[in-house]
Amino acid sequence: MRLTNSALTPHARRSPLLIVGGIILVVVGALISVGLYTHLGRTQDVIVVTSPVARGERIERGDLATVQVGIDPALTPIPADRLPEMIGQYAQADLVPGTFLAPPAVGRQITPPRDRAEVGLYLTLGKYPNDTLIPGDTVILVDITNTDQPNSGAQGFLGSLATVTEPDSSGAITASVLVKADEAVQVAALSAADKLALVLSSRER
Repeated sequence: MRLTNSALTPHARRSPLLIVGGIILVVVGALISVGLYTHLGRTQDVIVVTSPVARGERIERGDLATVQVGIDPALTPIPADRLPEMIGQYAQADLVPGTFLAPPAVGRQITPPRDRAEVGLYLTLGKYPNDTLIPGDTVILVDITNTDQPNSGAQGFLGSLATVTEPDSSGAITASVLVKADEAVQVAALSAADKLALVLSSRER
């Protein structure tokens, strides 16, 4: 018995577009896999905090450890090979176990140093510059008690900015400034009376 052409099932023909699309998907998938492997393979030995260290305390060997982790390029933890030089330095901020040790968190001096005192300030809008303030900035704290007397001569206190917050809903900021120890009481009194303005000194070195 002979089959007619109408009884034959035609073979499905593959579309060239589908073939090309399949190849593209395979190539893209391979590139993504390679990228993920490369990213995950970028590990670095860094220093982490293992014991709580309060600001101003001396860092000891048992407070730190090293781990190998994949690091986000935006982070700047201290490399593990610098561990020996971290021992004996002082915490410039509270160190929390499980966090990376970053450069701003350690220093060779106690904060505040022997001849300095740290004073807290509350500065309302208009009494500090619009430029972003950065810890470490040199600032001048100006006594504005007699601003209604132009010829009275304003008194200024040189200081170094230790910490600063973002402006609150009213535009006010809080800051800690290191000043000379023998000027700290006067600065604190002026701050409490809302009689201080902060001037940012030159950052040029």
